[in-house]
Amino acid sequence: MHEDLLAQAIALAKIDPKKPKQVNLRRAVSSVYYALFHYLVHEGCCQQIGTQHVQSPFRHVIGRGYSHSVMKQACASFGGGTLKEAVKKGLPLDANRNYPIPKPIRDLAATFAELQEKRQLADYDLSERFARAEVLTLIEEVEDAIKKFGKLPASNDKSFFLACLWAWKELSNR
Repeated sequence: MHEDLLAQAIALAKIDPKKPKQVNLRRAVSSVYYALFHYLVHEGCCQQIGTQHVQSPFRHVIGRGYSHSVMKQACASFGGGTLKEAVKKGLPLDANRNYPIPKPIRDLAATFAELQEKRQLADYDLSERFARAEVLTLIEEVEDAIKKFGKLPASNDKSFFLACLWAWKELSNR
């Protein structure tokens, strides 16, 4: 689904050859946000349930449990490069007592947090104006972040990040 949403975002950003309509640019921002949201939900569900075809009904049910606000909170923390004490308690830490977050995870998380704010503006703040170049840059950033995250080998860091997308609220309040 995320690939279709990315394609839709590109088409909407480029649909008006001369002067882009704000409605198309706004929908492009929204589409690229949802592309990243659905990518992360899919990756998280595959991590939890598995990737076999017979497991897809279970992934779809679990996918409904993801919350935009919880994911943004988790991504803001991962994207900022530091985790709350309550979250990193018990994790392997570096010499500075920080949990080292791999750059592709930081970048993807920061992109998600930023993009959710842009989507809020696009969907609800009619005084906000978007430029085609800005929207195309957002789309490129999402494509790049997804590509780099996808190339990360399976690891505890990747699994932990994906699990935090649905468990963040509980983890960060303990």
